[in-house]
Amino acid sequence: MGLLSAALWSTFRVFVAYIFSLLFGIAYGILAATSPQRERLMVPLLDVLQSVPILGFFPIAVSVLVFLFQGQRIGLELAAIFLIFTSQVWNIAFGVYETVKTFPQDILEMARSFGMSSAFVVKRLYLPALVPTVLYNSGVSIAVGWYFLMASEIITLGNVEVRLPGLGTAMMRYVASGNLPGMLGTIGTIVLVNFCTQWFLFRPLLEWSNLFQFGAVGSAPEEPGLVTFLRDRIRWNWFSRSFDAVLLLGERIREKRKLLVALRFLLLGLFLGALAYFLFWLLQPPYTPRLVEIPASLVLTTLRVVVAVVLSIALSFPFAVRAAESGGGVRNLYTLAATMGSVPAVIFYPLIVRGVGQEYMGFAAILLLLTGSFWYTLFNMLKGALMVPSTIVEMARGFGIRGFLYYRTILIPAMFPSLITGAITAWGGAWNASMVAEEVNFGKEVFSLRGIGSLLLSATASPRELLWVVLAMTLWIVAINILFWKRWYGWAAAKYALSE
Repeated sequence: MGLLSAALWSTFRVFVAYIFSLLFGIAYGILAATSPQRERLMVPLLDVLQSVPILGFFPIAVSVLVFLFQGQRIGLELAAIFLIFTSQVWNIAFGVYETVKTFPQDILEMARSFGMSSAFVVKRLYLPALVPTVLYNSGVSIAVGWYFLMASEIITLGNVEVRLPGLGTAMMRYVASGNLPGMLGTIGTIVLVNFCTQWFLFRPLLEWSNLFQFGAVGSAPEEPGLVTFLRDRIRWNWFSRSFDAVLLLGERIREKRKLLVALRFLLLGLFLGALAYFLFWLLQPPYTPRLVEIPASLVLTTLRVVVAVVLSIALSFPFAVRAAESGGGVRNLYTLAATMGSVPAVIFYPLIVRGVGQEYMGFAAILLLLTGSFWYTLFNMLKGALMVPSTIVEMARGFGIRGFLYYRTILIPAMFPSLITGAITAWGGAWNASMVAEEVNFGKEVFSLRGIGSLLLSATASPRELLWVVLAMTLWIVAINILFWKRWYGWAAAKYALSE
């Protein structure tokens, strides 16, 4: 009964966080992709936020949500949901951004020539096109929510550690005591819950999402019973009117230039004021002696993350190619991958870390980083392979284009934007996983490796020290984003954008 109760609590938190992630991710991705001015700010910010380990959001969760509700249970629950949200939302937002950014330009030009409003384009063009992407990325977001469950359900308030009821708390208790049977029982429960979610919820929805792909041919897939149930029992007209009202409000605000400029200056002033106060507080002496360790730790972790991302892409590519060739069996592969992606990294501690020992901890850390990055590349590359327009596939078969020529001229170019998206999200996932890969506690044994992840864990007791590490990590990721990822993504979107 204990595991059942814990499973219900954890499932509730994961799905509430997912709903907020869905709403925020769709709005953020569309806004970032539809304006060059917003894109220059929002995409680097998104990359930074998804790369910040979940511990980096602890000060916000604790100082705002917990103390706002004076330490009551609701504040703790909201803090846990917020932390799970920070592990789920960025993947959805990146997927939405990629889909809108590579939306066929000829369709948009036709919409503009007919005088269609921005609200119409969002509602009738972007949102339907987002259905496959959002559903595919939802699977990995749900899995990642389970992956970081332990870090979300255990909240530190000063010297007091609060453990919310849930599977993450149960897992941490078993890990701390070295109770392997208890760990396996908890992992089995997580896998069972996530498997049921993927099989009974996302699998039929993914079949249905084929209706929304460009260039779809053949018979339409049968509408899942879940879709029929929701369509018959939910007042969608009310949602539609509410959505139209929000879009109309946005257009009216854009029309009021003076109000918009004043609002921007107000928000900028508030931001600069808060930033000045934050920097004044952060730069006050005494300074932590760990500051001198940050540069070397960043370089070491960066090297491990790069290796993990490259390995993730190399391991994911054969699965994506197989998915594109088989078609039917890919749903089973997707369900299996989403289920395995939910397994917290701690289950691999006794298998990897204790197996190789402290002397090979660097190798073990890369394997543990793979558990936090591989699923991003796999899901995104699967999505890219499966969303190749069926008209192009049929044309290739008609002209006898097969083998290496098919991969080089059709499959790889078609899935390249998804590959870049997968690499970016895997990059952030690997940075996020660094805190569990570079310092491992199993029972009374502690396996530690020099890097920003272990430095972050050792700094959790001091808010200033934690913020110093997070700030340095953020600036480092921004620099890499500007010098590398932004150029690659712009090139992929321009060269391989879908057009018909």
